[in-house]
Amino acid sequence: MKSCVVAFALLVTAFSTPALSAQGATADPAFDFWTQGKYDEAIKTGLAENTPEGLSVAARAAVSDMTMHTTPCMECVKRAEELSRKALAANPKAALPTIYLAAALGYRGRIVGLMAAQSAKLGEQSKQAIEDAMAAHPKDAQLIATMGGWHFEVVRVGGSFLARMTYGASTSKGLAFYDDALKIAPNDLLVNYQYGLALAANDADEYHDKIAAAWKRTIAAPSQGAYDESQKKRAAELLALLNGKDKKAFDAKLKSYMGIPQ
Repeated sequence: MKSCVVAFALLVTAFSTPALSAQGATADPAFDFWTQGKYDEAIKTGLAENTPEGLSVAARAAVSDMTMHTTPCMECVKRAEELSRKALAANPKAALPTIYLAAALGYRGRIVGLMAAQSAKLGEQSKQAIEDAMAAHPKDAQLIATMGGWHFEVVRVGGSFLARMTYGASTSKGLAFYDDALKIAPNDLLVNYQYGLALAANDADEYHDKIAAAWKRTIAAPSQGAYDESQKKRAAELLALLNGKDKKAFDAKLKSYMGIPQ
């Protein structure tokens, strides 16, 4: 079973895709580039700053670029993973770099496939990193949501029985983590967006109302930059397809936005 995380994450995911926000960020040139959607410039500037904050922005930009691709991009994934690990090395157990790493590992797992993901223990790496960060930041909504995405992604890939027996993962635990995250940050744009992705990737019919509500909150949430605007646009597109009659079109769009090969 390929075990990996969304985002949003994500979120993830895509649980996800990976979760990205301005949480904890300070005004600086690298972050300004990120808000403008100039991800290569943000990466170069963050690396040049060579501080924990600058490296975190560089990782954020790399993951943002990775998730904006609608077809698999292994080079993007490698860059996002490398920069996330560099940011974590500068600030171990930091919340945001951990989320970025989980997103990168999740995308890598989807591209390389079942056996390679298992061999590299991508799911285990993601879960351990999230748990370590959650111990240091127990009330971080995006971290909590990322763990929820991890559960949903493992179930999506391996099925409920194998997910439970092998990794202790389940949709019920995933829902509980997302519920906790939404209690802390009910209107967080990216928590809501990734929540909708995670539910839709598992069973869009069963979770229809929860998905629709999450994406409506995404669309209504205030934006903090170009990346947020892109996620609001995606949520609107997905919501329209969810409420339409063309399930194949919805599934194709959902997979393209989650980095799932088709």
